[in-house]
Amino acid sequence: MNTSETPRQNTPSPTESRANYGFALYLASKTAFVVYLAWAIIPNNWLTVIGLTYLPQKYWAIAIPVWVCCVIVVIAILYPAINMLLVPPMNDRRILTDSFARPPINEVRLGGIPTVSDLDLSGVCKTLYLHSNN
Repeated sequence: MNTSETPRQNTPSPTESRANYGFALYLASKTAFVVYLAWAIIPNNWLTVIGLTYLPQKYWAIAIPVWVCCVIVVIAILYPAINMLLVPPMNDRRILTDSFARPPINEVRLGGIPTVSDLDLSGVCKTLYLHSNN
């Protein structure tokens, strides 16, 4: 085993297998789109002449894309709205602190670093806004 080789890293650059799968998916999606357009545009009597008799109604050629677009729009509006409803109002106590808050400990060794703690919001506001020189 050669130790001078660089270790393999995960990169988004196309490898041979990624390129093959991507090309196959590209061809499959283009083919599916052409088949969809052919089914939606070609009249039913022509399709029966070819031998295709068991096909969905043409209504679904328009209904499915319209439903998909509507669902995307509803999700784009509903998802942020639900998140806004779940956030407590700005004057709620839950925004200021929670059960995991660590109160500050004033005992610090000489030359030591104070322990990690959460600062009280009122103390921060007093420091920032009440003791200013302007």
